[in-house]
Amino acid sequence: MRVQIQLRAVKLKNIAGAFKGVSDPYAIVKLASKEDEVIGRTQSVKNSLDPEWVEPVFLDFPEDKSIHVIVEIWDDNKGKEEDALMGKALVNVKTALDEPEIATEFEINTGGILKVHAVPSEETNSMMIFQFRCLDVKNIESGILGFGKTDPYLEIAKIYSYPEVGSRHVQAVYRSEVISNHLNPYFKQGAVNLEALCDGNQKMSLQISLWDYGSRKRTLIGILETDLGGILESITKGGNGDKSGALEFCAGGHRKMRVVGHLVVLEAKVAD
Repeated sequence: MRVQIQLRAVKLKNIAGAFKGVSDPYAIVKLASKEDEVIGRTQSVKNSLDPEWVEPVFLDFPEDKSIHVIVEIWDDNKGKEEDALMGKALVNVKTALDEPEIATEFEINTGGILKVHAVPSEETNSMMIFQFRCLDVKNIESGILGFGKTDPYLEIAKIYSYPEVGSRHVQAVYRSEVISNHLNPYFKQGAVNLEALCDGNQKMSLQISLWDYGSRKRTLIGILETDLGGILESITKGGNGDKSGALEFCAGGHRKMRVVGHLVVLEAKVAD
């Protein structure tokens, strides 16, 4: 059986030290039965005690067996000194699999909660390759003198719907770089495996959210919902400044709310 696991932590203890800001946590996943065997590692999330890691961890194991993994959370010191262990949690993967409509909670030994979302998964080598630009991003950082500008970045998430219980789970799978002080930013080309992006289902609903980055706080600007087909169909035909076919970010994600930015699809394709 193949399983896709995604991780989030809340209320971590800050171990960055006095006058060093906030920890930059990343996660390492190991088999509990073989603690020297690493099966996955995330990127670090800068300045966050409530990190949501976008990189999934894939695990194959016999369906008739229960399996446990150890998730270690480390503070990324970027080579200035050794990375420091922030805490760890023992995760029963089957428990998380049995509750796909929520992120199952496990205690971290030093305080805080690890939230684990686990679903069955099928391996694929197909990738979505894309490049986006945003236009007319709402400026929420103008400041008192009006000289400041938003520091935008994008997140792509897949949406799991559970109508039988009236809920849904939104799982981030990609996070762009931050573009400082720009209301019409170009983002670097990105690539996401379709297994991670949409569980291999090109009709799965996707959420693209536009954020403003702050060292202490991230602020949601707007949201749009689409799917892989919608992204492919929105490739610009009039150049990088053409808004005629652009997707619209709306405040709160509701189309009836005001538009707070446009997403121009410069490139999008599925490649094996």
